[in-house]
Amino acid sequence: MSKDSPQLHTSELLRNLLEQHSEETIRLGDLIRSLGSRAFGPTLLLCALPEALPLPVAGVSAVIGTPLFIFSLQLLLGYREPRIPKWLSKKEFRRKDFERIINYILRYLARFEKVIRPRWQFATTPFVERLLGLLFLILAFVIMLPIPLGNMLPAIAIVVISLGLIEADGVLVVFGTIASLVILVVMGSAIAALFSLAMQWINQFLRR
Repeated sequence: MSKDSPQLHTSELLRNLLEQHSEETIRLGDLIRSLGSRAFGPTLLLCALPEALPLPVAGVSAVIGTPLFIFSLQLLLGYREPRIPKWLSKKEFRRKDFERIINYILRYLARFEKVIRPRWQFATTPFVERLLGLLFLILAFVIMLPIPLGNMLPAIAIVVISLGLIEADGVLVVFGTIASLVILVVMGSAIAALFSLAMQWINQFLRR
């Protein structure tokens, strides 16, 4: 990521993925391996996209969402590139669903990339990336919780930070990190409030 200067914009990278995988079904392992030296940035982006977009694509979220937690942990532990377990590598999803997700994000990404550029390199160093691994891990855990509509905002934050890592744009990384912390505080407060209300209701019910 930070050690490799981006050769392609993210939109070009995603278009290439579609061109490389023309089969009716795509194996997750083949998709991750085709990313090459781009390492964790694109991998985390692809894992978060199905959760971040308002597209009811059956099956894709379940297949790609699960590895988000694993890759976040690997980044935190200092792995140089994602290592996908064999049982995950064999997971398949339909290409037309994948194409639908990519085409949706490409509608906006090409215009967004006009303001993205390499800057604030201190925010894309390997040390910072490992710290971001912890943040990704927490966000991935929140996404896995059965909270109605609770997965979209954390997933969007992961997408923003991943874009910053791919494009070496530290401003985007910092912005995404701040947004992530705000999202976690707000969601944590909401969960705590709901839990408190539930406990009060249970206490009142037991006292009857």
